[in-house]
Amino acid sequence: MTATPHVSPRQVEDIVTRHEAVARAAVVVRPRPGRPGDTEFVAYVVPASSGEEEREAAQVEEWQQIFDRVYTSAPGRLFGENFSGWNSSYDGRPIDVRQMERWRAATVDRIRELGPRRVLEIGVGSGLLLARLAADCESYWGTDLSGPAVDELGRHVEERSGLSERVTLRTQPADVVDGLPEGYFDTVVLNSVSQCFPSGEYLRKVVRRALGLLVPGGALFLGDVRDLRTVEYFHTAVTLHRRKGNDAAALALAARKSLLRDEELLVHPGFFDALAATEPAVAAVDIQLQKTPFHNEMSRHRYDVVLRKSPAEVTDVSGCPAAAWGEDVTDPDDLAGRLRTTSLPLRVTGIPNARLMGEIAAWRALAEGDAEAARAALTRQDPAAVDPDALTRPAADAGLRLSLAPAPDDPARFEAVFAPSGRGPLGGAHRLGATAPAAVLTEIPAAAHRAGRFAAGLRAWLDERLPVHARPATVVVLDRMPTRPDGTPDLTSLPSSTPARTAVPPSPSHDER
Repeated sequence: MTATPHVSPRQVEDIVTRHEAVARAAVVVRPRPGRPGDTEFVAYVVPASSGEEEREAAQVEEWQQIFDRVYTSAPGRLFGENFSGWNSSYDGRPIDVRQMERWRAATVDRIRELGPRRVLEIGVGSGLLLARLAADCESYWGTDLSGPAVDELGRHVEERSGLSERVTLRTQPADVVDGLPEGYFDTVVLNSVSQCFPSGEYLRKVVRRALGLLVPGGALFLGDVRDLRTVEYFHTAVTLHRRKGNDAAALALAARKSLLRDEELLVHPGFFDALAATEPAVAAVDIQLQKTPFHNEMSRHRYDVVLRKSPAEVTDVSGCPAAAWGEDVTDPDDLAGRLRTTSLPLRVTGIPNARLMGEIAAWRALAEGDAEAARAALTRQDPAAVDPDALTRPAADAGLRLSLAPAPDDPARFEAVFAPSGRGPLGGAHRLGATAPAAVLTEIPAAAHRAGRFAAGLRAWLDERLPVHARPATVVVLDRMPTRPDGTPDLTSLPSSTPARTAVPPSPSHDER
């Protein structure tokens, strides 16, 4: 039914703001999806008890307490070898130290490729990266939220000749840049800390401030970013590892509850595309899978990002020739032969990711009610899938640079760009804007669930006070109401009210493999 003319958005808004838990509200008329000519009310609300700054501060303080406990629980560890707190979500046990060392080595290699001389590491922790990088830098600054971590790391630095005069450590949160020299660093590193941020807006703020600390052409490295698109696969696998029994409905419910308790920030790769489109300081975006032979939650569900500050000289490979996996290229041996005969650079698209295929198959089987098949899928190898690490050998044999990027339109697949050896970053190895932007680019599932429960309660309250034709079709919960300079709501800046799923099923062609 079309919203009747005698009920205005302002009248509905007045009712909405009478709810004791609503701090601010804006009600607008939107076209009704799938009903040309029809309209409906959409209510945007800011809860009274969840002001953005207060909520962010509370979550940052909570993470600080966690990190303080982690870094004080394992004193005396060797410098740069404290992997305390790196526990597997699948079984709760510490991740194998060999896997952690390989993960750290791959991260160090990626940062060294940036040519770091004056480095700022935000979230320096116990010095896992500093211990490997600082000796080769002219200046290395490290900040961390945890005072005990900074104190312990400072003690190690002072004990090592040559480090104390080039390392500067400070205790401060990621969004605070007080005391840090602006336009000084050629490399800023945030490794495995973005998941602790309280919101996507906080991440944007940290990125913008970090860009201000970089010299022109400098690089911002964000490592270990959790992928929003694969969160359902992840929690399905966690549930299957941790819970016994083959009651598919109970397991599916447990996986859903596990997801809704997830308090970490998840980021769609498209977030960085969108950031680059609106942030003039970003000259290039490079998103890559982690290079490791191990299959664990970090290699499956996380990725690395490098943002280059304008102006930056890059080798543009965005328009290079492409070959489709399964059509133009059939396997790694076929690829090796093609690399010897084809013009370069070359992009290989649509490669099924062996790291993820088991968890995707398990997720699908559980959704179909077959728990036994779901459990079996976790350990079954898909012969058509490719381990991203398997492509490093053909690239090395041919003396080429290799970029492994998540496919822009399908989290189950990835792309590989092979380029001639040389210095300087590759521009367009990640295909900027190659797919339609997602409606949701960042999310903390537990926070989204709390917002959903708040919206449901508000709608029930409104149903008792508004006639059917005046009830909002959708209630959208915001952290902050966008405003114009005069303080009134900026209705043009309100987000879309259409929710998006955090994961999508693989395309039908995956079922045929």
